[in-house]
Amino acid sequence: MPNENPGAYNEARDRIREKKEKEVVIIESKKEEFEKTKEKMRKKKWLDVHGLRQKIETGHSLDSLKSDIRMALSEGTISRDTYDSVIASIDGWRKEWLYNTGTIDPEKLPFSQNKFAKYLENQPLGENIWSDMVWFLYGLIVQGSAILIIIAWRIFIDFLFLPRDIYREIKIRNSKS
Repeated sequence: MPNENPGAYNEARDRIREKKEKEVVIIESKKEEFEKTKEKMRKKKWLDVHGLRQKIETGHSLDSLKSDIRMALSEGTISRDTYDSVIASIDGWRKEWLYNTGTIDPEKLPFSQNKFAKYLENQPLGENIWSDMVWFLYGLIVQGSAILIIIAWRIFIDFLFLPRDIYREIKIRNSKS
């Protein structure tokens, strides 16, 4: 038998055991990190959903307040001047609220206020396949035009900065030579 070192077997076994222990420690730390991240994400999603719910409730509250004031005007409980001043102040609150929360005001969207869009919005979905197809195509055209505007803007900006980019490219190539 060749010359065997009895300590080498023990050393190899110890290294394997240490390696397994390190792997267990790494796995445990990854599990803890995953659980912490998962808990943070749960809290963040809850806060996002809670904030969204609060925004929706505030918007609905202002709309219901406006409808109650309209009803009071139609019943003759309040005067037209009072109605106008209260509606103006509610609109001011709404604009301030939309500005502070970063919410998009649906009344400011450009393509949702025309008669055709309102007609299509009032059509029940799935009842008339032709109106559904027209609504889909209308949305596609509106979204497509927005995308084309963004692309045209990027092309315009690239065209403006083309001389600068050419100069930088020539400068880089000359410095490499």
